[in-house]
Amino acid sequence: MIYAPTAIDLSRIPLPAAIEPLDFDVMFAGAVERFVADYAASRAIDPSLKEYTVENIKTDPVITELRTWSNLRLYDRQRVNDGIMALLAVRATGADLDNVVASRNIERLVAQPATANAAEVMEGDAALLRRYLLSYDAPAAGSAGRYLFDAWSAWPQSADKTLGLWDARVNGFDVHGRRGDTDVVIIGPSGRLPTSGELTAVRNAVRAVNRSPEGVAVSVLAATRVEYAVSLVIEVPGAGPAPSVLVAEAETRVRAAALQRTLIGGEIPGGLLAGSAYGANIIKVRDLSPVAIPPDPYKVPAMTALTITPEVRS
Repeated sequence: MIYAPTAIDLSRIPLPAAIEPLDFDVMFAGAVERFVADYAASRAIDPSLKEYTVENIKTDPVITELRTWSNLRLYDRQRVNDGIMALLAVRATGADLDNVVASRNIERLVAQPATANAAEVMEGDAALLRRYLLSYDAPAAGSAGRYLFDAWSAWPQSADKTLGLWDARVNGFDVHGRRGDTDVVIIGPSGRLPTSGELTAVRNAVRAVNRSPEGVAVSVLAATRVEYAVSLVIEVPGAGPAPSVLVAEAETRVRAAALQRTLIGGEIPGGLLAGSAYGANIIKVRDLSPVAIPPDPYKVPAMTALTITPEVRS
């Protein structure tokens, strides 16, 4: 069985039609046209008024008033857009998101309590949103969604709590072939292994009497890290940005690609990491240590080292 975990990319969800695209130039042009039309109507009543046209208004002080008015209209419409965004779970942030998730009786967790020398650290927006979305499966005891919701909610206090539980998967009969067994596989932020305390906290939550149905054995396991190192050579032109700059940019792209696949069941196909190094001014990438990791529902690929060496073409 090929294990291919999927996730909704919330960044791809389009903005609702209620969010109005804003363009100052369009709004300003409309203001000028409306002013000219309304002023012409006023001149029809009082011909002694100064004549304005779209062309001569551009050299008249009235243009400043129209610009100011257009800006105010733009601000007002942006405020409406912001108000709508604050009500959408996938767009809301900060206190707005706190209010959205409160409708599901969820509140932001304290990642790290305040001390005499430091303020408290709260759960991050991404982790809070994830728990909110999972909460819609929470009433179904024994469901994958319920196990995941409880696992994310139970993740204990730690310095990286703002990230939340990095990833979790529920493996049942279709994955492991054992009837009556459910494995909840977890991994810590950025692919680090969970501590024994973190495992215990999640285990206690998902195996609580009102969470796990009778006759089902539920195990909470740490995913196995499949560690790998990346070694690349990038060929760069002799004229252009400094090689060190291009190396830094390539490293950022490769680390981002690796992090996106730091998931339980994540797959690293051959050529993925070398291909992600490409960017402007990088002519060719040579992979000195090709990496190819197949998907596995109990394992998570984790990059432990990255070396990128530049070669300048003359």
